[in-house]
Amino acid sequence: MLRRKLAHVRPSVRAILYLLRNEFSFGLLAFCALVTMFVSFALHISRFEFLIVILTIGGMLSVETINTAIEELCDHVTPEEHPHIGRIKDLGSGAAFIMWCAAFVVGLIIFIPHLL
Repeated sequence: MLRRKLAHVRPSVRAILYLLRNEFSFGLLAFCALVTMFVSFALHISRFEFLIVILTIGGMLSVETINTAIEELCDHVTPEEHPHIGRIKDLGSGAAFIMWCAAFVVGLIIFIPHLL
């Protein structure tokens, strides 16, 4: 029973390993997430602040994963350049950038008071 349940997790783990090995931006974000976790512990932020940090990191990595999935699908459908495919990829990238901006602001709001 447990073996069957764990079999459902394997594709997710493979996907994360693929992202870490093949997608520079995901790897960079994962590294930044680890640094952020270290800084969170070092500054002894509150449990609530830590919860916000964890949710923000999860959101950022999730949006980047979805953006990569969109790009992979677009490249599979039309390997050559196409204006609509380009717009779709730009929209996915825009979503990741919006999340990055939100994560940056969350980081400023949480960490600046602890640094001052």
